[in-house]
Amino acid sequence: MHRSTLPLFPTDDGWPYPDPAFGEPVVDDEIDLDALELRVDRHAYADLTELEYFVVAHRYGLGGPPCSMKDLARELECSHTEARDVLGGALEKLRQRLTEP
Repeated sequence: MHRSTLPLFPTDDGWPYPDPAFGEPVVDDEIDLDALELRVDRHAYADLTELEYFVVAHRYGLGGPPCSMKDLARELECSHTEARDVLGGALEKLRQRLTEP
């Protein structure tokens, strides 16, 4: 039997991806490798201040549910821009720490 090289459509048998339009739930079981990498290196947070650690942990849900930047700024009683700057500085420190040989 000749096998077609044409792409499959949602109504074809063998459609490889779930389609939310057809009511199939999409499950996101993908592992967050960034969070895993930070948990693996015991000293990844060593260069962070208490404020920077707090911001990273709360923003990305390390130890609890992640929160939005809006909620984070409200928690810190500062502007969204100030919270973003603290987070940016902390992430830069983490990147440097994790890319050191």
